[in-house]
Amino acid sequence: MGAPVSESVEYRSIDPLVVYAVDGIAAGAGPDLIGPVVGPLIGRLDSALSAAGHPILEPSVFWYESTQGSDDIVVNVSYPAGPDPKPGVGYSVVTLQAIPTAATLLHRGDMSGIGDSWMSLFDQLRADSYTAVGPTREVYLEAQGHVPGPDWVTELQVPVERAR
Repeated sequence: MGAPVSESVEYRSIDPLVVYAVDGIAAGAGPDLIGPVVGPLIGRLDSALSAAGHPILEPSVFWYESTQGSDDIVVNVSYPAGPDPKPGVGYSVVTLQAIPTAATLLHRGDMSGIGDSWMSLFDQLRADSYTAVGPTREVYLEAQGHVPGPDWVTELQVPVERAR
């Protein structure tokens, strides 16, 4: 069991963001299936941006998309592109759309408890009569290096609408 969730769910809008991104496929949801896909994606993106002469800006943003008719999850790893983004070999320029209403929750600590934080977030949004309406995101607000540590702060984001 990871660190307890010490924050409450907040509902707010999220601004659009242009990022440099790579993606891969996980065989399903959950940290055990997604985690092994993330490391190679980070390495691929870091190498491609370094080769293109782009600085690696923070915070990194990961987002997850379900695949229709499959348990597969598209895992996207990205860094903010900064002003005047340029496409290049080995990465894409992607605009993460604004989210009019997102349910957000801060996860503190390494990734061992992130599944519990996601469950808490989804339990609360259902209790508040919301439903998820798009890809979920993780924004690594405080993360030193690529090895998750106890001081990391990750904002979980889910686009939502009022349940009908």
